[in-house]
Amino acid sequence: MAKARSKKALPDWRLVCSQLAEKRAVAEARKAWKVQRNNAVPFVHRWEHIKSVVSTALWLARETGADPEIVEASAWLHDIRKGTPGHGPNGAREAKRILLRTNFPREKVPAVIDAIARHVGLYRAPEAPALTPIETAVLWDADKLTKLGVQALAYNLSMSYMRGLTLPQRRSNMLEFTQNVLMRTVESMNTLPARQEAMQRYQVMLEMLEAWGREQELNEEQNEVSPDHVGLPKEQG
Repeated sequence: MAKARSKKALPDWRLVCSQLAEKRAVAEARKAWKVQRNNAVPFVHRWEHIKSVVSTALWLARETGADPEIVEASAWLHDIRKGTPGHGPNGAREAKRILLRTNFPREKVPAVIDAIARHVGLYRAPEAPALTPIETAVLWDADKLTKLGVQALAYNLSMSYMRGLTLPQRRSNMLEFTQNVLMRTVESMNTLPARQEAMQRYQVMLEMLEAWGREQELNEEQNEVSPDHVGLPKEQG
């Protein structure tokens, strides 16, 4: 009797998700930098962001007891439709199609879809209850933690809206954004470990901006012209 034909093994979900996330990120960067395929891209922010979200989400999963597979899959795919309207819900729908073609546990797919669909926004309504289930809360927190800290400050200063601004103007812009927007991000964290980490990163940003301000004041003092400055010698006729 002939042996039953074995089913073809489905591809590894982690490999599929990470490779697709990187491919989309590079394509986004090429478009933003206007770089042709054969030329190197100066910086692929989306890929750096995604890798950071994955590692942060897995850390939060260990701290909170969230399902690590749900958390990791949602982190790899959370920005799969970034740059398109409604990237959260649209990304969730694409993530479902992607995961169902892999060996990812079928019963966990709905939780990934929920997390991706609801991860958008830099902050939530004041006094809003923590997101549930915990995997959705973890993805939101991990994504927003990448907006805080030294690396976030460095990235924000390289954004296109900073072009043409002086150093004092750049600092003023970042200080306003940090105090008026990112403080609300810190207050919106769902989990205790994320809230503690967010506050530490936020304080570091404020300290760096304060140090920047002190340097700026010193530069302004040094550049002031003394009242008894005689000026340049007059040109001889």
